Amino acid sequence: MAGRKNAVKAAGPGTAKIALVTGASGFLGLHLVEVLRAQGYAVRSLGRHPHGRLDALGVDQRVGSVTDAAVVADALQGVDCVYHLAGYVSRDKSDRGPMYAVHVDGTRTVLQGCLDAGITRVVVVSTSGTVGVSDDKRFMGREDSPVPWKVIGQWPYYESKAFQEKEVLDFVARGLPVKLARPTLLLGPGDHNGSSTGDVVKFLCGDVKAALPGGMSFVDARDVAAALPALMEKGEPGVGYLFGAANCSVHDFLVQLAQVSGMAPPAFTVPKRVVDSPLEVLVKKATTLKLFGGLEPQTFEMGCAYWYIDSTRAKTDLGFAPRPPAETLRDTVADLRGMGQA
Repeated sequence: MAGRKNAVKAAGPGTAKIALVTGASGFLGLHLVEVLRAQGYAVRSLGRHPHGRLDALGVDQRVGSVTDAAVVADALQGVDCVYHLAGYVSRDKSDRGPMYAVHVDGTRTVLQGCLDAGITRVVVVSTSGTVGVSDDKRFMGREDSPVPWKVIGQWPYYESKAFQEKEVLDFVARGLPVKLARPTLLLGPGDHNGSSTGDVVKFLCGDVKAALPGGMSFVDARDVAAALPALMEKGEPGVGYLFGAANCSVHDFLVQLAQVSGMAPPAFTVPKRVVDSPLEVLVKKATTLKLFGGLEPQTFEMGCAYWYIDSTRAKTDLGFAPRPPAETLRDTVADLRGMGQA
């Protein structure tokens, strides 16, 4: 059964509804906990290890895996709503197994537990990369865009997230009104685990000298956290709402980072004809020239794709209001430097 770290401190016994957050110790999870507590919820978490930051926020920590049905059932007792954020973030293709276990098996276990417990207020957080990526720079991902299986099949993280979404749709068809969030790259302060800001750190350390030719999208984790309760209340079940603040080329993103950080901008963008060289040749050239701070092959592949999305529906239906991108970048840089990471 689930271990118990501490009792809920957010409110007196019986005075607050309980929100269960899986993955609460992560980048987005910590921001969401703060949002929920500000809204009067007592927060319970389910994670593999207890965390001091959750302790400080007064979270009732249950220790265990989202793939363990007994652990999940215990954590769900007395819960009013569930935010399922638990994930396994990795670009290493050898981590395919753990990613599928958490994203697919874990999501199925949590949703089955909700169905069994009669809990109907559920949000699952996926990623915009399940629909918002293409080899065509004219592409713009929307909620109803098809999953680009051929593209994301290169990257187990996104492929496993797409299968996670299939689980969500299956449970929606079974009568569980699950709401689905698809944020793009999360930036802003508070990425204590380095799950989203690792490439920014490389740039701030002076390791990135050139830009890859693709495009990207990013959003402030604080703004996504603020929007998730609105998704819970107003979202349409099974619709994968896209949350992004800015689309830009990789080159323009690095220029913006340079402007807010005082670092040198990228000297050039790698030409497409060079990128089209065999991957092992490209990686060897880049490593020799020390252009990208030792980025792994999968990062090269991702940096040559276009990750553009349209967040109009989230803004219209949910009131999603992302802050100016420059503010997010300034706060990201300041926080990373404050933590001594750059």
